[in-house]
Amino acid sequence: MILLLMLPTFSMGQRFRYGPEVTIDKPVDEDLYIAAGKITINAPVHGDLILTGGTIVINDSVSNDILVAGGDITFNGYVGDDIRCAGGKLLVEKNVAGDLVITGGNVQVAKPALISGSLLAGGGEVLLNGTVKGYAKSGAGKLKVNGLIEKDLEVKGGEVVINGIVNGRSSLAAQKLLIGPDAAFMQSVRYWDRKGKADFGQSVKNGRAVFDQSLQIKSPRWQYLGFASFLALLWYLSAVLIFILVIRYLFGEPLQKSAETLTGNIARHIGIGLLFLVFAPIIIAMVCATIIGLPLGLLAMALYFIIIMLSLIISAIVIADWYNTRYERRWSFRNQVWATLIVFIILKLVSLVPFMGWAVMGFTVCLVFGSVIDNIKWRPYKVLHKPFAA
Repeated sequence: MILLLMLPTFSMGQRFRYGPEVTIDKPVDEDLYIAAGKITINAPVHGDLILTGGTIVINDSVSNDILVAGGDITFNGYVGDDIRCAGGKLLVEKNVAGDLVITGGNVQVAKPALISGSLLAGGGEVLLNGTVKGYAKSGAGKLKVNGLIEKDLEVKGGEVVINGIVNGRSSLAAQKLLIGPDAAFMQSVRYWDRKGKADFGQSVKNGRAVFDQSLQIKSPRWQYLGFASFLALLWYLSAVLIFILVIRYLFGEPLQKSAETLTGNIARHIGIGLLFLVFAPIIIAMVCATIIGLPLGLLAMALYFIIIMLSLIISAIVIADWYNTRYERRWSFRNQVWATLIVFIILKLVSLVPFMGWAVMGFTVCLVFGSVIDNIKWRPYKVLHKPFAA
C-alpha cells in the first residue's frame, strides 16, 4: 500500500474515495470503491461496493456484490448479491441475497441474518446463529452452529459444536466434536473426531451417524481447508484491486494509448523496455554519486522501485486495454477493472512457472514498459537565441 500512502486524499465523483475517514451519507447510483482507515456507509449503494480499510460499518443496503477487506467489519444492511470478505472481527446482522464467503479472526452470523445462497466460512472462531438456505462449508479453529442450514454441511476444524438444525447431509471432522441438546440432523452424518466416537444421542432423525476414518485430520497444525492461505489471498487480491483502481484513475489515458500501439512494433518496444529496466538504476546510481543530485536520485530510486513492484499490475492494465481495443469490446469502467484483475491473476500464475514463467514475464514487462515509454510525448527543450546587441 506504499503508493496509496504517498497519494493525497481525494475523491472522484461517487465512484472512488480515499482518505483517513470516509462516510457515505447520500445514495450512490453506481459502483463505489473506497480505501480508508474508517469507512461508514449510511446510504444505499445501487451497484457493487468494494472496500478496504481498518474499521468498516455498512448500515444501509447494497444492491449488488460486496468485496471487502479490513480489520473490524459490520454488515448491518441488506445485500442484494454476494459478499466476499476477509478481516479481523466480522459481524453479519442482515440478510444476504447471494452467497457469503467470509474469513477472519472472529466471524459471527447473527440470528436475524438469512443467507439466501451458500456459506463458505473460515478463520479462528466462527459462530453461525442465522439461517443458510444453501449448503455450508467451514474450516475454523472453533466452529459453533446454532442456526439452520437448509442443505448439506461440510466441516473441518479444531473444535466443532453443533447445536442447530441441518436439513441436508453432514460431513464433520474435528479434533473435538460436540453435539448439543438442540442439534437435529435430518439426513445421514459422516464424522471423525480424535476420540473416535461422538455422542449424537437422538439428534439424527433420518439415517445414522457413521464414523469415517477417511475424514481424519492427520495433523493438529493442519490448515483447515486452506483458509489461512485463503485469507492472505483475499487480502492480496483486494490490495491489487485498489491499486488497479488508483492507477486507472490517475494514468488511464496514457496507458490506453500505450495499449493501442502495444503490438505495433514489438521488437522496438521490447528493446526500449529492456533499456529502461537495465540502465535506469545505473543512471540513478550515477546521479546519487553527486552531492547535488543525491536528493533527486533518492526520489528517482524510490519511484523506480515502486514502478517495478507495480509492473505486473501495469502490464495487466495495458493488456486488458489492448484486448478491449483490439476486439472492440467497449467495456464499461467496471468491466475494465474486473478484466484487469483476471489478466493479473493469469500473469501471476504464469510467473510461478520456473524458468518459462520468468521468461514470459520478462518479455511482457519489457513489451508493456517499452510501449508506455514510446508513447510519452518527449518535448525537447527549445533554446531561444537572442541577437547579440552591438
